[in-house]
Amino acid sequence: ALQTVAREASLQASRRIDWRFLLPTPDLGRVACIGVTDADLLESLELFSAALKLADSARGEDLDASYDTVVLRNPPREVIEAGSRLLRPGGWLYLEVESSNSSNAPGAPRSIRGCARELRRFGLVDVSSYAHWPDFASCRAIVPLDEVSAVRHGLARGSTNGGWLLTRLAPVLAATRQLGLFVPCASAIGRRPDQGGKKPGVRSFRAARRG
Repeated sequence: ALQTVAREASLQASRRIDWRFLLPTPDLGRVACIGVTDADLLESLELFSAALKLADSARGEDLDASYDTVVLRNPPREVIEAGSRLLRPGGWLYLEVESSNSSNAPGAPRSIRGCARELRRFGLVDVSSYAHWPDFASCRAIVPLDEVSAVRHGLARGSTNGGWLLTRLAPVLAATRQLGLFVPCASAIGRRPDQGGKKPGVRSFRAARRG
């Protein structure tokens, strides 16, 4: 019985970070977090990373620039800049934004598209953004925000959780690049360029289905 409980707990922890399958490899390596207070996310990162470091300051000044993965949550611009600096060449930054909190912090981008623009502004490449449906904790689908067919297919597979109108309007909003303003939970990823010019590709689509 204890083994079954442990397996279920491990599976649930794994699902909280299914976004790692958007990267060329799901191995997160050495991970740094700035401004992450979500207990489930931190627990999952602790279990599935080679090492996890939490920044003691908003600018991450106590961390060195050698991390394979940097994770941010509802970050203001200064934290996006700090996180970008912490990546090793070839490392990936993942950030997630909840619409209810996306503009609370001073200087925070107003949407996930704003966050993606900041990632490019600070030199990251292979930037893309995704909707997590219906939310991060109980996510049933992760779909690229700007791919209309993927949005329609992915949201149809996920629970609407009271979001019937958004589900119906999502393809139209995606076609006009406005979906990121309305989805309750969204993420963006970006890569620090390799010094040698090697360019591993990002996985353009991952629909995560829960059993």
